Amino acid sequence: MGLSIHYHGTIKDKALLPQLAAEMKDICENLNWEYHYFEPEEKDELEGIYFAPEDCEPLFLTFNAEGRLLSPISQITRDMLVEHGLDPELIYTISTKTQYAGMDAHIAIIRLFRYISKKYFSQFELHDEGNYWETGDVSVLKGQFSAYGQAIRSFTEALHELQLPPDESPDSLASRIEELLRKRNS
Repeated sequence: MGLSIHYHGTIKDKALLPQLAAEMKDICENLNWEYHYFEPEEKDELEGIYFAPEDCEPLFLTFNAEGRLLSPISQITRDMLVEHGLDPELIYTISTKTQYAGMDAHIAIIRLFRYISKKYFSQFELHDEGNYWETGDVSVLKGQFSAYGQAIRSFTEALHELQLPPDESPDSLASRIEELLRKRNS
């Protein structure tokens, strides 16, 4: 749980990857963000860079052989999706929680994606749970951060109130948590 962004896309030309990686490396170093470059050792491996502002989940600009964004984590889960009858295209959407990095980091990430999507991508879509990508309105983003923060606090408080019988089944526990949250939010 926490405010996140979800994005997918295709790079204009894989020959742009070294330029994108070099530009991202400079940006990350200037902002003191962690980063790592993935260089493929085999034809089917991913190439690109991941980066992470402080207290943020990693963001991936890693691409498969066809030039589609794909995180290393999603690459691993591909077979599991197919096994369970889910759409294998889901692996091409990357989701990253920005909630704990804060509004400034979220804004920087959105502005960065706006810039690189125009420069390096032939196709790019981003869904921002903070609605900053869509609106550019800091007050809207602030409201979303506040709402998500309140939901997390409420959930945490509800869990602290639970009494846990030693023989309770997971289904019974889940039902009690759901009922407790319903009562708190009504």
